[in-house]
Parts: sequence; C-alpha cells; structure tokens
Amino acid sequence: MVSRSFHSGDPSRLPSNAEQLRPVREAVAVLQRLLKLLYNEPPSLDIITVGNILDRYPLTGLGAPAMAAIEQSQRIVRARGNYQQVGLAEFHIGLIYLYWDDCRAAANQFALARQPWSLASDAPAMCLAHYAQGLGLYHSYHNEPAMLQFGRAERLLNRSSIGAQAGRFAALDKEMRPLLSIAQETLRESLWPKEQQPAEVLQAGYLSVPADVAARAPQPEAESEVSSVYQRASERPEWVKRVPLPISNLPGAGDAARGPVPGHVTTDDRFGWYRIAVKKSEFLPALASGTWLLADRDVDERPSAGREYVVVGSRRADLGSIAVQPVSHTSAMPHCFLGYRMPDEAAPSHSRLVLDESEQPPAAGDVIVLAVVEGFWYGLNGHALPEPV
Repeated sequence: MVSRSFHSGDPSRLPSNAEQLRPVREAVAVLQRLLKLLYNEPPSLDIITVGNILDRYPLTGLGAPAMAAIEQSQRIVRARGNYQQVGLAEFHIGLIYLYWDDCRAAANQFALARQPWSLASDAPAMCLAHYAQGLGLYHSYHNEPAMLQFGRAERLLNRSSIGAQAGRFAALDKEMRPLLSIAQETLRESLWPKEQQPAEVLQAGYLSVPADVAARAPQPEAESEVSSVYQRASERPEWVKRVPLPISNLPGAGDAARGPVPGHVTTDDRFGWYRIAVKKSEFLPALASGTWLLADRDVDERPSAGREYVVVGSRRADLGSIAVQPVSHTSAMPHCFLGYRMPDEAAPSHSRLVLDESEQPPAAGDVIVLAVVEGFWYGLNGHALPEPV
C-alpha cells in the first residue's frame, strides 16, 4: 500500500505560489546529479522516475494514475531481487515525492532505499541516501533529525574505503562535501538563531546561507543553485502546520486496516504496525500468529540497549522462525522476521541477533534491522486477535 500526505495528490492544496516549489525542485536536480555519479547508466525501464511522471501524467501529476504506476514499479523491481536496483528504484520514488513537495514522504522513501543498499553493501549509495533524507527532513522543518542524517552522511564520507567503492566515494566526496557543509551551517543558523537577525533577512523571509560558507563552495557557477536548495520560509507555512490523516489515491486503499486499534491511524511515520503472519516453531512461545506489534522504524535513533525485540529484513525466506508483515507501511525487504537482539559478550559494543531457537546469529550480510518493537497488541483475555474473516 502506498500512502502519502494530503497535499501531494491535490493540486488545489499545494502552495499557491509556484516559486515556493523552487527550492525542493532544485534539491531534486542536485540529488539527480549526485546519483548519476554512482549510477551512470540510465535506470531500468521498470524504474519510474520524475521524468516518467512528467511525461505520462502532465494533467494529474502525482495523482491516482501515477501512484498506481509507482506501486507497480515497486512490485516488479523488488521481485527481481537485485538489491542495488531495488534501492535505486526506491530512491527515484523519493525524488518524485520531493519534486511534488511531499518532503516527509520523500525522507521516508530515501530511508527505505538504504535497506536494500545495505544488503548490497553499497556504502556510497547509503551515504547519498542519508544526505537525501536529511534534505527531505530539512524541507519538512524537522531540523534536528535532518542534522543527524547530514552527520551520518559525513561519517560515511570520512570512512576509508578500497577497491571500486573508493572511486565512487571519491567522486561523491568531491561533489557532496561542499553541499553537506552548507547544509550543516544553514541548519545551525536555524537551530541556534542569533538574538537579533539583520533587518534585510527578516524582510526577505528566507534563511540565507552564511557568506563565508558559500564562498568555500568549489563550483562558483553553481553558487546560486546551491543557495536556493536550502532556501525555505522562515516560518512553517500553513499547509505544513496542519496534521492531516494519511490517505492514498489507490482504489480502496484508504479503507485498508492500518492497525488493530479501532479508529487509529498512523500519525507519525517513524512508527509502524506489523503483524505476525507465520510462526514455524515454539521460538518466543508467548507470541502467537495474528499478534500485532508496534515498532519504531527509526533504528538509527535507537542504539541497542540490553535485550529488545526487533524486526529484521532479509533476502532469505528461511532465515527466521517468526515471519511478520508490515501493515501500515511498505517495505523494500521481501522477507521480514521477528527476533531479539542483545549485547554480544565477545564484543560489548555490538549486538547479537537471535531469530530462532538455535540462537545462532545470522550472517551479517543476510539481515538488516528494520525496526525496534515498542509493544504487542493482543485481543481480550491475553489471546492474539482472531484472523480476519
């Protein structure tokens, strides 16, 4: 199921001034240029891009036909199991959302792209996804999470690498490093504002890139483009302040169950509902098929602390004993499992994953932690909810 915020599919609810879309669309152009450094070949015909939406749906834009095409593209690319291509497809969908100013959905999509790229061990692409997620969060007015994502992108850039990834990292570092520095300086101006702002800044109504930072950009011809990427209104516009119900333009998708609590819908994209679909053994005996669980999908914000339940994703169908399905959101992983992690006695700074009664941890390249479980939902008398009729 593809869900998104209210303003992206209804042109009448978009900002009336087309100039307000300029920063996010220039951000799309910057991300497309960076993506081309890592994936120089044209994308597969099964991957839908911003250009495809503009060409095929000039009247409806990101409306029902486009959303249906996006979902179809996801199914086709994911079924092939090429995780570099899966990540590329999810990243392009993030660019689509960003182009149509659905910035929070774009940020979530860029985070989704990191899942398959992690399984493919594509560190440069993961670095770009962190930066892109930071941009989406910045334009969604989520300053602190944006700064965290920019910091993670910077840490990946600073890592030493060898082989083919070294060349890709070097190309990305040359182009993205100045953009990252400007992004961080601009965000610091928002996070720690001065006591008095210059009158010209207040009258313009935009955050301006510090002159000393802009001067450090290595591409003078691109200075105006770089500056405009980080422009935004000094206050949140009214359409951002609203808290709408998440909807979908797909036929019947809006009526689909999003969780076990009557009348409850997802109000924060960070959390999502999963449901235990198959239980193959007596591993975690207190949990039964049909049990719902609520999990925090922002794993980067949740370092492992003691023993805790987690949802993991994998390319392998036989990895764990308890298979779960995401209900309130989509996942780029073909198979999801419930297990737990706990500190590794041999390496206290690392965690050991347990997915079945053997208690043998899976290979690092076979699994990625998708979410940390916050709690379980049962029916009356402690029993799991019944199967839907």
